[in-house]
Amino acid sequence: MLLVNLWAIQNDPKIWDEPSKFKPERFEELGDGMREGFKLMPFGTGRRGCPGENLAMRMVGLTLASLIQCFEWETFLNEKIDMTEHLGLNLSKAFASQVQYRSHPTMLNSLSQI
Repeated sequence: MLLVNLWAIQNDPKIWDEPSKFKPERFEELGDGMREGFKLMPFGTGRRGCPGENLAMRMVGLTLASLIQCFEWETFLNEKIDMTEHLGLNLSKAFASQVQYRSHPTMLNSLSQI
């Protein structure tokens, strides 16, 4: 059995400057969200990882699929959505999009039962 002391890794002064201080800007350079040499593991790893991670990954997909299926989506003035990426703590769009939606006519009965 291999036990990893995550607290020691995440509080190692050889890896992090002032590891006991709250400095979220230190994670800006981590880039694409990969585990940069396993320096940061907030939800653990292996068998002792976050028990809700698999459920969350499935629920995000199901929720997105439900939104796409149940609603009709349009941009204002039928403009294209700018998909330019912004690197930071997470990968997000550089510019917010404004869309309008209305429930799909065939889904009105189903949505009223939720």
